[in-house]
Amino acid sequence: MSEALRQQVLARANTARGELRKSLPPLQFAEVNDNQVASRVGERAGFEIPSWIWRTMVACYAAFLGLLLAATGGARAGFAIAISAVYVAMFFGTTRAMLRQAPPQPRSPLERPGGLLATIFGPLSRNEVVAQMLVVPFAIVLFGAAVLVVRLAVF
Repeated sequence: MSEALRQQVLARANTARGELRKSLPPLQFAEVNDNQVASRVGERAGFEIPSWIWRTMVACYAAFLGLLLAATGGARAGFAIAISAVYVAMFFGTTRAMLRQAPPQPRSPLERPGGLLATIFGPLSRNEVVAQMLVVPFAIVLFGAAVLVVRLAVF
């Protein structure tokens, strides 16, 4: 490409760019500092789940570990069960520690008669929430009971 043709193409491109800039609205940059917003909503760390559901979950995992300890006699599996107990304590203990750092939360809507828990898929009643949250812990307790029954039947 010759130098004259190159200069002509660049001139046309600069003209087109200038026309495009004129047709677009000017850019306005706004600094957003959410530390200065007065109507800031506090952190929602309460999960809106009644505390009795959390206690039931802890009890289910403790029962499972107790059933495993009873089924194995505690000799060889005791150390592994103790490590599992530490992990369960860390899981629920971390949640509890984080909730204690948050400001006081209102009571769960499920603690009121007819209260519903708002979820992304729609409101859930108390029975629906209990079924969804406790089906796995109850199944784990049933598994531990099954292991104990098999252990007692075999030995």
